[in-house]
Amino acid sequence: MFITLREKIKSAFYGNRVVWPLLLRAKTLWYALHYWFYYQRKNGAQSTSLRELNIEFNSTCNLRCKFCSLDFDKPREYMPTELLEKIFSELDSDARLANIQHINLYNGGETLLHPKRLEMFQTIARFKNKSRQAGKKFPKVLLLTNGMLLREKLAREILATGALDVIQFSLDGGTPERFEDLRVNAKWKPFYENVQALHRLNAEMNAGVKLKSITIVEEPHPLKIDWMHPEFKHIIGLMHHYELRRLHDWGGEVDLGEGQKSKQKKYEPKGCMLLMHQMVLLPNGDVTVCCNDLNSKGVIGNLNTSSVFDVYASRERRVYLDKLRQGKKAELELCKNCEVF
Repeated sequence: MFITLREKIKSAFYGNRVVWPLLLRAKTLWYALHYWFYYQRKNGAQSTSLRELNIEFNSTCNLRCKFCSLDFDKPREYMPTELLEKIFSELDSDARLANIQHINLYNGGETLLHPKRLEMFQTIARFKNKSRQAGKKFPKVLLLTNGMLLREKLAREILATGALDVIQFSLDGGTPERFEDLRVNAKWKPFYENVQALHRLNAEMNAGVKLKSITIVEEPHPLKIDWMHPEFKHIIGLMHHYELRRLHDWGGEVDLGEGQKSKQKKYEPKGCMLLMHQMVLLPNGDVTVCCNDLNSKGVIGNLNTSSVFDVYASRERRVYLDKLRQGKKAELELCKNCEVF
């Protein structure tokens, strides 16, 4: 069974009056050490604290999940292939970005809704091949999808590009009925068939793509798969890795009810490692600080006028880093109600 480290720690120690405050203080110290290493020491600017970039191809989604904070009324935007080319050219040429280990193809929108999705994947594959031929390490590329559009023909075409290292599915609810109830517009039967077809094609084509899933498990169900529907357990059994999670509130954007809120607030850590290690690149070139920001409240720059590194090093991003380090989370509209902090 795979449960996120955060869930394991919280499950084991949350409410413990000795261990939990110590863990929060350790989190503060860890952030402070990273801040010093990348932003205060003399040679800090020679590399970045970034470990992952999220790239959103498309800003909207075909589902209306009950626990999602995405604003479904905002206009749809597709990332131009030219912008994706610019992003990966900078990753290839700017040595200061060499610490980036993961490229996640998602944010709030469904990636596979992009009309030029195959061309986008082929662009990534071209840079991946170029990097490997030069003997350089290339970040792992992960696609997160709701799976509804990943029919067999498209799955074959995507695998053939060689762009992806991981395909990850949102697999919530534990039963087909709860899956469809939580993930409004999703249908279990085509999802079930699509994932099975992808698994078969991945083996037949020797594509080597790892399959992963994230399953939201609602209270009072335990973070286990024993209680789940047989078809759910079958799909999870096809995965190389799966995660079981509780609902989170998308930075305070979604009301999960009093039972989901933190009851212990005696000590709040300073700093946020998610912000320290991540940036999110949006279809129109905007960059936001965090994957919890589905509605662009934390925009810190735009890649049509700036480089990836310049946005990373910008004053706008430092405002977030500094205020969180100083314990002024309440002054940041995006962060003030975030439970992931």
